Amino acid sequence: MLRLFRSASPRRSGYPLAVSSPFAPVVLPLAALIAALVRWAMQGSHNLYTTFHKRFYIPDADLGWQISPRHPVWLGLELCAVIAAIAAGLVVAGWWIRRREAQRGSRMTGLRAATWIAGGVPLALPIIAFATGGAPAGAADTLPAATIQGIESGIVGIIDAPAGRYEVVAHPGTAITAHLSSGHETFDARFASGIRGSWQGDPHDLTRPLTAEVSADTAAVDTGIELRSTHARDEYLLAAQHPKISVALDRLIAASQTGPNTVAFRAHGTLGFIGKTHAIEVSGTIKKPDPAALARLNLTGMSSWSRPTSPSSSRRPRSPRTRGTSTAIAFPFMCLW
Repeated sequence: MLRLFRSASPRRSGYPLAVSSPFAPVVLPLAALIAALVRWAMQGSHNLYTTFHKRFYIPDADLGWQISPRHPVWLGLELCAVIAAIAAGLVVAGWWIRRREAQRGSRMTGLRAATWIAGGVPLALPIIAFATGGAPAGAADTLPAATIQGIESGIVGIIDAPAGRYEVVAHPGTAITAHLSSGHETFDARFASGIRGSWQGDPHDLTRPLTAEVSADTAAVDTGIELRSTHARDEYLLAAQHPKISVALDRLIAASQTGPNTVAFRAHGTLGFIGKTHAIEVSGTIKKPDPAALARLNLTGMSSWSRPTSPSSSRRPRSPRTRGTSTAIAFPFMCLW
């Protein structure tokens, strides 16, 4: 038995012509998609993935760079694709509703209401993103590498502090940060938990032997996106097998006095990463802060500290399971004596 299905126009479906088209809800996700793409373009970072707690770095007089207290919603292209899929789904739903209404001869009010609700939900995403604002003034998307110049050779510099062992004292700015390029994106993997370490030497005579080591908990990795952090922790860094990432310095290559109680340096060291050791060269600044700086950092009673440093290496560590991912390290830390 053959049955003829006619197109479900308002005239054939048995309800007045004034009734709105079942395709009308598609307008809402289309508007949301346009707004989301405008927001994505205004962000300027061309990111693929959305983060609801975007991390920015702002200049800091004491640490060089510090994480901004502002964390806007940062839309990614994958969310725009989801909104486009919702719009396509509503087109299909509108066609199905119109066909069913033609068969029934009456309006399907419940399904029509559901499509309007489904179409309205995506509008909230760009509205929230715009409401949280943009990047802070002068902010950087990833932690800028320190640039140390004028210390190609020679070891010169004095810091007014006694010889001995200096312990790392964690504070809100303490972290080891890896700058990564993977999956067509560049981002920071930040380790801000379990920071431990020490420096052994004589600040009055940097030509004498010195050693230093800083480590962090691998499981504390934070890439700014929860799912990506989980992937990095479990599949890339293998945190269960390698619970620590460490940076150790064994000798000073060059040093130069750049201000009162401030010395820029280059040092040879090693990076402990995923069970392997990699030779690196570290450049950075070590400084004894004044009382005002200690107060700003809530570290009254401390005596010396190191600003962000930038290890580099001719052989950057790579994981065989993440080909094409490059890594550079930077970390601010506090020392106590």
